[in-house]
Amino acid sequence: MGWFVNYEVEFVSHIDWDDEGVDASLGSFDVKHLYLRDLDTPRVILCIYSHNTIKEVLTVLKGLYSTGMRYRVYNTEEWQLFLN
Repeated sequence: MGWFVNYEVEFVSHIDWDDEGVDASLGSFDVKHLYLRDLDTPRVILCIYSHNTIKEVLTVLKGLYSTGMRYRVYNTEEWQLFLN
């Protein structure tokens, strides 16, 4: 039995988000995503089932989008840099 955790992820530079490519790449994870368009800083909301970690999912996103990222649990104050 597990639970879902929501995260906000910001990308350092602008990316060309591809829903289908992200879905295909994250297919082995139990994760849903919502990319927020038209923001000054590109941002995605991830809903990740507890059997997977945020770092596993961010590693895949880093492979798709070669830019820096930072993340936080949704609606909290403290951002963490993803260093990989």
